[in-house]
Amino acid sequence: MKSKKSFSSYRQSHGDEKLLQYGPYDAQIKREAILEQRRLKLARQYLHVKDVLIKQHQRALRDSSAKRSHIQQTLRLAEKNRNTILQRLVEQCAQEVARCKEVARQQQLKNQEEIDRRRANLERRQRATAARRAKLLTVPKSRIFSNETAIPPTREEAAVIIQNHWRYRQLSKVIKTYRSFGISVHVTENLSFQDTVRLLQKPAVIQATGKLLQKARKVSPLTCGANRYKNLSRVFLSAYMIVSHTNEILADIGHFERKLLTSAKVMLRELEHWLNEFSNDEPNKIHVNHLLSFLSAWDTYYNDFDNWKSKDSEKLASNLIAHYVELEKLWNTVKTQANAETEWRMNIVQQQEEIKSKIRNLGGDETISRLERCLRRLKEKLPNEGGDETDTTDSVTGVNNEQEAELIKEQESNTPPRQKFVPSPLVTKVSNLTQNSSELMSKSSSTTSYFAVSPSTSPLSSPLEPSTNTDLHRIMQSLGHDCDGLTNEQLAHEIIIDPEFELQPPKRTELEERVRSMATKAFFDSARADFEKGKYDVWIPNLLSDIKQRLVDLVPPTSPLQSSINEILDIDLIKQQTKVGVYNIRNCIVYITNTMLQICAPVRDEQIQELKNVTDLAEIFKRILEILDQMRLDLANYRVKAFRSYLKEHAVDYERRKFELALKSNRLTLDRTRTWLTPTIDSFLRTVAERNPENVYLPQHKHNHGIKFDQVYNEALVSFIFQQSIIDKNSCPETFLLDVERLWNFQNEGQAITIVAALLMLTKNVATNQANFSSDDDNLPKLKDTLFVLLLDGDTTIDNLTAEILNYLPSSLSSETQSLVKSMVSKTLSQSDKVFSLLSRRIQGVVKQHLQTGQFPKKETLAQYGVLTVAKELEQLSKKICVLGRYNREVYASWYDTVIKEHLSEIKEANKKKKQAAKGKLSMKVIDDKRKE
Repeated sequence: MKSKKSFSSYRQSHGDEKLLQYGPYDAQIKREAILEQRRLKLARQYLHVKDVLIKQHQRALRDSSAKRSHIQQTLRLAEKNRNTILQRLVEQCAQEVARCKEVARQQQLKNQEEIDRRRANLERRQRATAARRAKLLTVPKSRIFSNETAIPPTREEAAVIIQNHWRYRQLSKVIKTYRSFGISVHVTENLSFQDTVRLLQKPAVIQATGKLLQKARKVSPLTCGANRYKNLSRVFLSAYMIVSHTNEILADIGHFERKLLTSAKVMLRELEHWLNEFSNDEPNKIHVNHLLSFLSAWDTYYNDFDNWKSKDSEKLASNLIAHYVELEKLWNTVKTQANAETEWRMNIVQQQEEIKSKIRNLGGDETISRLERCLRRLKEKLPNEGGDETDTTDSVTGVNNEQEAELIKEQESNTPPRQKFVPSPLVTKVSNLTQNSSELMSKSSSTTSYFAVSPSTSPLSSPLEPSTNTDLHRIMQSLGHDCDGLTNEQLAHEIIIDPEFELQPPKRTELEERVRSMATKAFFDSARADFEKGKYDVWIPNLLSDIKQRLVDLVPPTSPLQSSINEILDIDLIKQQTKVGVYNIRNCIVYITNTMLQICAPVRDEQIQELKNVTDLAEIFKRILEILDQMRLDLANYRVKAFRSYLKEHAVDYERRKFELALKSNRLTLDRTRTWLTPTIDSFLRTVAERNPENVYLPQHKHNHGIKFDQVYNEALVSFIFQQSIIDKNSCPETFLLDVERLWNFQNEGQAITIVAALLMLTKNVATNQANFSSDDDNLPKLKDTLFVLLLDGDTTIDNLTAEILNYLPSSLSSETQSLVKSMVSKTLSQSDKVFSLLSRRIQGVVKQHLQTGQFPKKETLAQYGVLTVAKELEQLSKKICVLGRYNREVYASWYDTVIKEHLSEIKEANKKKKQAAKGKLSMKVIDDKRKE
């Protein structure tokens, strides 16, 4: 469009006449031309758009046809697979039907055979009945009811009568011979132990017993099991010894012993019952029912006897293997000495051969294989040619000596399962870690060691380890040699976790203690006999050498007292003087006792002073060695207390470093730790999702979904302690392997507290419902203490607990109420009661609150929870759990955080994939909707 300036110039140049040439009609034509051009342009655009739509529609048709063909092909393939599977199922069903038909046919044939057999038997009996009837018809009626006339039996009945009579006669002879010896429970109880042994060991008694058992088995309907018995006469006669002289035969009455005693009593009672019935005036009657009862009791007794004998043989074999291994250790210790071949080797080899022979007699080749495995492991642990240790026993797994741990495990595998609610009291704080096979010989001499101790075999820290680990290792070494079975790491862990921890002698079984006492007595009896003959040179030098070494270990290396000990107890000079008989042993003993008085704890003064009144030289040496072992233990415990404050500064880093090395060497993994933490993390995530159902973005959820790692740890720890299944090493997380027994004790204490709280609540509820009864607040704590004592006793029954509760309640309770109380006690002990579950959750909440805040809840909170009556015990348990939980969290926090972060990352990735999948489904749905439109 032209501007005004251009239009005016145009007007001036052409004049007004030319403007008059364009009229209104021309403008109309021009306007129509412009409109026509626009119509054509719009038509072309419309045709173009239509063409594009047609092409797009054709392309969509081609795509849909391709998809349709693909879907049809997939459907045809699926139909083919379906037909194949159906055909296979049809064939299988046909085979199964054919098999069932064959089984039915076989069963039908068997049934037909049984029917034919029964029909034949019935026909035979009918013929016999007809024959008897025919005979009766020939007998006059006047003689039928006469006592002198008897109906003759058939041939089969006569054979049975003859067989029973013959069996009765044979059995009666054997029984008469057996009873002629007058053997019974009443007789053996009145006899002494030796007289009973002499009676039962007579060859005639053994022979008569064997015949009685064989005949009883033959005349009974039982035909199986007769050939599986070995030494049946001796095993049977042992029942009289077990029942009549239980204390002499079963010194340690446990689960197997009680079972054996019961089965022996039942068997002898059934035997006497059968023999009494047999001796009645009933000829030709064997009394099969009583005989079967006796044989059943005999089978039970034989099985129990075999199990009891196997258990004792296994224990004895384990002790002998441990003794053999200790002799091997002793030889590896002294073989570098100059006179080792002459003074040590022959004696050790001779003892080992005797022990090996006994092991073979006890367990055969299998036990010998166990011994060889223990020796192979021992050789792997011994120093190699380069002088380096091939095994690092200072490990996080808590096992110091593998073959001894295996022996203990095998011994304990035969013990009955413990009840869940009975927390067994511990004799030592770390009994499972320190209980080892007994040592029968000391390294320095042939005397018996009274405390199983050995120096730690843990290697020194490498130069790359932090200095704190090296310092801690030196501290552990300075505690002395009184911690056999505890590695440096375990000892440091126990000192930090348990403020009352003290090293204690390992608890041995009665069998081990008996063997140890016998060896000690034999040793000092031999020494006493030589002392009476004046042969001091055989014993004095070795005994004084052992005492000297123990005294030197108890004093500082640079003290004047150690120099005095080395000067006065000169073993070479003592050997020379004892050979010529000029050594004054009494003066030496006075010096030793005075030295012990200088360095011992005050609690040992009285024991040492009593040595002055002992005149037996062998007894003096025995007591000196015992007291020195006790003094060494006292010194080690004193060092433990002195170093506890220093250990607190370095133990965390030391334990963390050891665990890291175990992970790098693949001796440990974090699989069980991950399995332990994962359910708690998922539970927290579900709680967070329930609190935010609209999935609103919250700032606190930006990191780790709003989960606090310390809360996850506290929840997982408390849930693990209060779980229903028993805690053991196989289910315990790797980070708690040093605390397996401690966690098990916590679990038992928690269950006992919950049970007592539930029982006290039950008692108060019953007492409240009694109209004329006022509960005494002083008696309730007494009832609580009594219930705790009963729960600690493994022999406690439901009746014992019910009786204590009923004693607290009024005596006028109805029988229905008493039965209700007993049923409630039973439910509580089985942990199936709702009250027990509720109190368990509340107690867990108390412990979690203590872990999280560091403060034990107030009495008001405990009263609301219903656990105020057990507040003292619950607070003690909660404090111990807090000490363990905080220390464990401090040591292993980095690994816990890693496990939690990895699991949260996995959940985040899984959620991301779910969102992407959901988004893709939504996009496909939109596209499908558009296509439909």
